[in-house]
Amino acid sequence: MSRQEWEDLLLVYLYDKAEAEAHGFFFFPITEFATLAGITHGAEILAAARSLEDRGLVMLSQDLLGQVSALINLEGGSYVEKGGETGIIAKYRENPRAFLKEEDATPEWLREPEADIVQFSPDTMIAGGPAGKPEEAPATDLKPYIIRIINAILDDTAIDDVMRADLLRDAETLNIQLSKTTRNQAVINLLMTELASIPSISYLTAELSSFIQ
Repeated sequence: MSRQEWEDLLLVYLYDKAEAEAHGFFFFPITEFATLAGITHGAEILAAARSLEDRGLVMLSQDLLGQVSALINLEGGSYVEKGGETGIIAKYRENPRAFLKEEDATPEWLREPEADIVQFSPDTMIAGGPAGKPEEAPATDLKPYIIRIINAILDDTAIDDVMRADLLRDAETLNIQLSKTTRNQAVINLLMTELASIPSISYLTAELSSFIQ
C-alpha cells in the first residue's frame, strides 16, 4: 500500500471514530489504528500521521509517554466525505474488515524511541506586525496551548453544543494561523478575542497571547 493510501485509510478511521462520538473533536491514539491495521513498523504510521498534519487535515498531540494521538478537523472530514484521492476510502467502505482487523498483541514498536518522530511546531514562526511586515517570532511550541483550549471547551458544561462547535472551529483556525510562516494578525486577534470571552478558557488565551503579541 502506498504512503498516501495509508494516509487516506488513517483519515477515514479517524473520521469514523469521531462520528461515533457526541461531537467530533476528540484525539484518538494512532496506536489503535496501527494495531487494527496490523502495522508492525511505527515509523510508517507516524510518517503518515505527520503528513496528514502537514496537509492541514489533522492535528497531532503527544502525551508524556510519547503516545501520539490525532484529531481530524473540518478539512479532513470534508476530504473523507469527498472520497479522498486514492480510491482506498471507497474500497474501505465496501469491506472494512479487509483493511482493519482486530489484533491481540500490542506492536513492539510502541515502546521504541521512534515515537519521538512527531514534531508539533516549526523551528521558527513568522508574525505579522502592525505595519503588515513579517517579523521573526520566538520558536515556542504553541500547539500545547491550543490543545489545552480545545480540552477546556470540551469540558465546559456552561456552553451549548452550537457554541461549542463554533469555539472548536475557532481554536482549529487559530492553530492553522499560528502554524503558518506568515500570520494574519488581524484574524488571530479576532479569534483570540472570541475565545477569551469564554471564562473557562480566558486564562489560557491570556497565556497564549504572551507568545504571539
